[in-house]
Amino acid sequence: MTKLPVHLYGVHIGNISDRGPGRVGFRATNEAIRAYGLGSTILSMGLPLTVLPSDNDAATSFFGGILPEGRGRTNLARQAGVQNTDLFAMLEYAGKDVPGAVIIGESSAAEPGSHEPADEHDIEKMLNRTSDFSMGATGGGGSLPGIQPKAVLAWIDGWHFARNGAMSTHILKPVAVGEEWGAHWEAYCLSLGRKLGLLSFAATVETFGERTALVVERYDRVTGPNDFERIHQEDAAQALGLPWDTDAKFESVDRRARHRSIADLLPKVRRFGSERGDRHVLLAYTTFNVAIGNTDAHAKNFSIIHLTTGKVRLAPMYDVTALALAPNGQQNLALRVNDIAYQPSVTAEDLVLEGMLWGLPESAAKEVVMGTLEALRRAVDETDPGQADSIVGRYIRMQVDNLLGGKAAWASEAPAYLRLF
Repeated sequence: MTKLPVHLYGVHIGNISDRGPGRVGFRATNEAIRAYGLGSTILSMGLPLTVLPSDNDAATSFFGGILPEGRGRTNLARQAGVQNTDLFAMLEYAGKDVPGAVIIGESSAAEPGSHEPADEHDIEKMLNRTSDFSMGATGGGGSLPGIQPKAVLAWIDGWHFARNGAMSTHILKPVAVGEEWGAHWEAYCLSLGRKLGLLSFAATVETFGERTALVVERYDRVTGPNDFERIHQEDAAQALGLPWDTDAKFESVDRRARHRSIADLLPKVRRFGSERGDRHVLLAYTTFNVAIGNTDAHAKNFSIIHLTTGKVRLAPMYDVTALALAPNGQQNLALRVNDIAYQPSVTAEDLVLEGMLWGLPESAAKEVVMGTLEALRRAVDETDPGQADSIVGRYIRMQVDNLLGGKAAWASEAPAYLRLF
């Protein structure tokens, strides 16, 4: 096969072509241009629809960004029987159920695959395979980005496997025996985000046999009584055209990966108006990440939702946890704040200045930062940490108090966990 068809919301939007190891091209169809308009960014902000073949680098960044990283990509390539640099072949193998609403492959004109009921022990077996098979599945059809092993399921009045690219509704992030705390910490941090209105999807810690996993409802899927719907989205690394096969998602590797670049993807702020826009929300995300010690908020952990009208909005916050608190936890931010990388040194003033770099008026930036911190303090006080160790809540509460008091997030050079355990 020399071309892979791509469908979006039922429209044959274009075809992917093989451009050699690690590279693909893309060309929009006349049908897509009639449906969405010449120059539309309905597919990707970095890949507008044109009558000529699109820039290969932009196509490679977008489509490569669909695939997993590290061992997950190695597993996927081995399953597909190809090299892990053969982007075209991996997309052909795993492109039917991916982030967003695109469906890649010959059967992409209609909803692919099928759903098969799965019991607790079936799911346990799948989770046990995530270290050796991409998403714990042996038949291909789906992909998720990221370096952490993941699996997917569909909830249809009970759990179902999504076979051969059938639409999934939930992502499972298994944890190793003895590291269940990691799932509980993330579930707790997500619950705080829900209290602040920064996300609305459900996230719970579930046990399947002997395996524990964080089960996260997909925000890019909508389920109804009789059907499912895919919602199109892309992460900021795709939208910014960052290389798919490097660590360019980190600002220390590629300076295009920064908060300001993500803000520039969002609608501009009205200088004289009280209406809160997506850049305000992005600043709330950034404030929340600093306050909880989520140092792994890189460019692939922010996403843009593409509406069928052609407009975009910021996706809900996801993949948030107090990573800086963990033993040997990462202390440097994946994306800097006011050019500061070391998370313990960031202040509320730095967060305000960061927002001002995006075009937010000082008063608005300060209102967002302080309002987010005050709301987070209330949320910590009101939220039962459940099986997450109470140390997480104490750590977050202490950092919030420091930030509200005009101090650095962590007023000590010692790693946070050494002072709290």
